[in-house]
Amino acid sequence: MMRSYLKFGMLAAALIGMSATNTLAGDLGLIVNGDMEVVSRFAPHGDPGTGDTPAGIPDGWHHSGHTGWSNPGDPVLSPTHSLRLSDFAGAIGGVFNPPTVDPTLGMEEGRSFATAIPGVGNLGRSLDLSWNWDWDITSGTVFTATVRISDAPVVSFDLVGTITDHNFFTDGSASSGGFQTFLASIPLGPTDASFDIIYNTGDRSLNDPDPGKLDAIGSLFVDDVSAGTVPEPTSLLLLSFGGIMVMGRRQRG
Repeated sequence: MMRSYLKFGMLAAALIGMSATNTLAGDLGLIVNGDMEVVSRFAPHGDPGTGDTPAGIPDGWHHSGHTGWSNPGDPVLSPTHSLRLSDFAGAIGGVFNPPTVDPTLGMEEGRSFATAIPGVGNLGRSLDLSWNWDWDITSGTVFTATVRISDAPVVSFDLVGTITDHNFFTDGSASSGGFQTFLASIPLGPTDASFDIIYNTGDRSLNDPDPGKLDAIGSLFVDDVSAGTVPEPTSLLLLSFGGIMVMGRRQRG
C-alpha cells in the first residue's frame, strides 16, 4: 500500500510541476486586453491604426501622446494590433532623424489599468509575467517595462497605497530584429494586493539622475502581455500530498 502512495505522489508532483511550468506559455488571465485587440470603451480617438500617430487606444490601457494602437504595417503577433510607443516628441521641431533631443520633454508610456492580485494574505505567491516586445532605438540605449506592485486594493484605474517598482529593460541593442519574448517572476509579500505595468521609452534604472525625462528615441511595440499568480513549489507539493492523504483514507474506508 505504501508503494502505491509513493507512486501516486510522484505522479501528482510531476503533473503539478508540469502545470506550473506550462502556465507561463499562455495567458495567465489578470491583464485586460493583453493582446491589444479590443478598442477602448472610453476614448478611441478616431479609427484604430490611422493617422500619423496611433489612433485608437487599446481597452484596459492608459496612454501618453504618441502611444496607442499600432498602425497598419507595424509589427504584431496576435492577430492585428500591438501597443505602439513612438518617441519622437523630444526632437526639436518634430524632426525625428537626426534626433535633436529636448531633455525637458518627457518619455512616452503605455500603462495597464490597476489590477487586483488574488490570494492576499497568503505566503509564497509570485507574480509571473510574460510579454513580447519589438523595438528600434535611434538614440539612447534602452526602453523600460516597470511592474508596479501596491499593498492597497484597486480603487480606480491607477494604483494607490505604497508602491514598489520593478524595472525590466530591453537588452541594450539598437534593434530587436523582431519580437522578443520576456519572462519574469516577482516574489510577492502577503499584503501585495494590486499591480500595473508601464512600458516607456525612458531608462528607469535607479541610478538614472532624472528618470522622468526623455532617454531614448525610437519605437517600441508590445504584444501578448500576460500576468498571473502562481503558488511557490512548497505550496504545490503540500497540495499534492493533501490529495494523497485523502485518497489513502478513502481506500482504507
